[in-house]
Amino acid sequence: MSSTTSIQEEILPEQILQAALQLYLKHGLKKVTMDDVSKVIGKSRSALYYYYRNRDEIFEAVMETLIREVIDEIAVAMDHAGAVKDKIRAFGLTKIKTSEDRKAIFTAMEAGMDADEISRHTRTMSEVHKRMMKSEAALLKKALSEAAKNGDIRPLKPKEQEMLIFILLSGIRGIRREMRHDNDFSRLEITVDTLTEMIMKWVG
Repeated sequence: MSSTTSIQEEILPEQILQAALQLYLKHGLKKVTMDDVSKVIGKSRSALYYYYRNRDEIFEAVMETLIREVIDEIAVAMDHAGAVKDKIRAFGLTKIKTSEDRKAIFTAMEAGMDADEISRHTRTMSEVHKRMMKSEAALLKKALSEAAKNGDIRPLKPKEQEMLIFILLSGIRGIRREMRHDNDFSRLEITVDTLTEMIMKWVG
């Protein structure tokens, strides 16, 4: 296989997913077909079927890409932070920011769905949520484990660490939900700072 062919094969799946995402934003998930995607990228349907068997697989791949983008963005923010306190703060602020940045995508996807379709979509998004939580928990576990190893916080038993991460993830999602409901994020930083201080007192 030539290097040109290899590059083309790497680019095409990315083109498919980018095209699908743009179509979701414009028309909603329900109305996007394999034909629509193939027309946007200027390839035949058979080119799509080489990578994805149907539009559901394309949607799942788009979701996996979005999860990876969010996790990568959070990981970078945490890497740039210094102490574990700063990493937890960076996690909270970046998590909420990335969620708000992508809010329009998920709103657009549900456009035109009836009750049954929304129900099925909600079940699918529940699985996406679980995968996201698992990836986010891994980032926090790494930060807490390294901090304990360095003596920055007390050693945590596995159950303690698991509970702490659950509380932290739930707290951050609750902050985002309530602020979104009021459409007011003016107190975001001080709220995340308060949650971070509470966590640090418990692990100190």
